Amino acid sequence: MVDYSKGRSEEELEAFYPNEILRHTLLTFLFISAVMLGVMFFPESFQKSTDEFASFPTRPPWFLLPFYHCSSLINNKIWHVTTLAIYAITFISIPFLDRNSERSLWKKPIFLSIVIINLLMIIVFGLIKFHL
Repeated sequence: MVDYSKGRSEEELEAFYPNEILRHTLLTFLFISAVMLGVMFFPESFQKSTDEFASFPTRPPWFLLPFYHCSSLINNKIWHVTTLAIYAITFISIPFLDRNSERSLWKKPIFLSIVIINLLMIIVFGLIKFHL
């Protein structure tokens, strides 16, 4: 196995977590936001490619049903996109916010409650939208 740290100073070595993970996450969020804003503000350019499929109603996949149900609860597109962005940023930032040395989720009551609430919300919204 090759040791890449030999011959390099402390400034040249950078931790993969959280530095590189944060860069990749921000870049991915930037690309997804650009596509969402393009679809939201320039729908005509994306409409031409979907005209042939407009004859039948489409449903999102099962794993997107909770977020699709949120769009029916929030009628404003900008608020819906903002809510999803805040949810995604919060979900991604949980490991960065947790500075507890304990690794077991069962010994972290705050983060365990966040995980349980999110799972219940996704299950309930998914079941409600599935049955509607």
